[in-house]
Order: sequence, then C-alpha cells, then structure tokens
Amino acid sequence: MTQRLAFVFRQENCVGCDACTVACQANRGLAEDRLYRQVEAIEYLNANGRQVQAFLSQSCHHCEIPACLQACGYGVYSRREDGIVRQHLQNCVGCGHCVSACPYGAIKMEQKDGRQLATKCDMCAGRIAEGEKPHCVSGCPVQVLDVMPLEEAVRLPGAQLHGHGYYDKGTQPNTVIIKHRS
Repeated sequence: MTQRLAFVFRQENCVGCDACTVACQANRGLAEDRLYRQVEAIEYLNANGRQVQAFLSQSCHHCEIPACLQACGYGVYSRREDGIVRQHLQNCVGCGHCVSACPYGAIKMEQKDGRQLATKCDMCAGRIAEGEKPHCVSGCPVQVLDVMPLEEAVRLPGAQLHGHGYYDKGTQPNTVIIKHRS
C-alpha cells in the first residue's frame, strides 16, 4: 500500500524570504505573476497578549477530501493513491468552479495554450517519482519545507494539523505544521 504524502512546514523557522516561491516559479516556468506557492506574513496575539509576526507558506494541500475534485464536473481532478491531487488539464473548460471551491485559494485561472485553465501545484509529482524533492522544498535555504509520508510527519516533535493562520477547512489537508513559537 502506498503511503499518503504530506507537506511539512516548519513555521517556527520560516523567515519569509520567498525562496520556495521563486524556486517553484523558476523551475516550473511560471509567469512572473503566477504562483503555485505563496508566503504571507501573518500577525497574531501570543499567550501574553503581545502582537507577534510569523510566516505561512502555502500551496495546494493535496487534501484527503479535495473540494476541487468535488466541484469539478469535467474530470479535471483525480487523487492518486499517495494523496497527490492531479489535474488533467485536457478536460478543463475554464469554468472556475474549482477555484471557487478551494478554501485555501490554491487554484488560479491562467491563460495557457490559448485556453483559460485552472492550474495549481502538483507537488512536483514527476520529481517525487524520481526520488527527488519538490522545487519549493529543495529551494528553501533554511529547510522549513519537506515532503514525507503523513504517518511520519504527524510524529515529528511539535507536529500539528493546524498553525497560526492555517486551519483545516473541512477538506483534511495533507499538510503538517510545526507552529511558530511566540
């Protein structure tokens, strides 16, 4: 049986440099305004009531219950045995239902090959098949991102299925967070 893969994000170590975003964008040949992974600064109150800043790096979470798959009536999405949510863009009609359905904003419409298509991160499935890490993971200079079997990820010290600025919105995302320490 194939193990479900998960992104691991060590929020406690992220410096917000956007290297993961740039690595993905450059190696995937994405346009300057097209991002499969985004880093955002978030602020929250710590236990002492002090305002604290942390960063959140997100892409498609390859959810266990993908809202995109449920919203699409054209067979654009499928979920592999390892949990990666794949796209079959030849089926995309550009309706945008999946964009509206994704609670994380991970799917964007883009002009590609003369068509309006919904596109997103595929966890660099080709690289994973070759035993390599996704571009965002290998491009991070402080190693805050990783991909590993979900069973291993949830056993990491401090691992949680939510973090500052990130929560399960009913789709059971395959992302594990080591939360920011405030």
